[in-house]
Amino acid sequence: MTRRHSKKREQILSLLQQEICALSAAQLHERLPEIDLATIYRNLELFVEDGVVKKLQLGGKEAQYELKSASHHHAVCGECKKVMHFNAPDKKIKELLGLDGFEIGELEVTVRGTCCKKQ
Repeated sequence: MTRRHSKKREQILSLLQQEICALSAAQLHERLPEIDLATIYRNLELFVEDGVVKKLQLGGKEAQYELKSASHHHAVCGECKKVMHFNAPDKKIKELLGLDGFEIGELEVTVRGTCCKKQ
């Protein structure tokens, strides 16, 4: 489905393209205060529906959103809640899982710990 372009939709997508980490709707709203939070949520869900943005449930109160891109995984800091991306060979992970007789369609690894940055 082709959606109508709007300035607000383009601003949200542009910000997601600029960021190197996943953002919540509230974080997007902090950076785009001129756009109503409900509008941000509505557009994020449309982007998810269209397959442009990936919605992540990483254990925090809010879902986080990122542009769909090359396969990568996530590391989540339990203290500052920062979400970092990392690459690991999916083929090797699938081998280590040892799920014989199970075809893995999508692989998403989330590692939880504490980042080195003290606040």
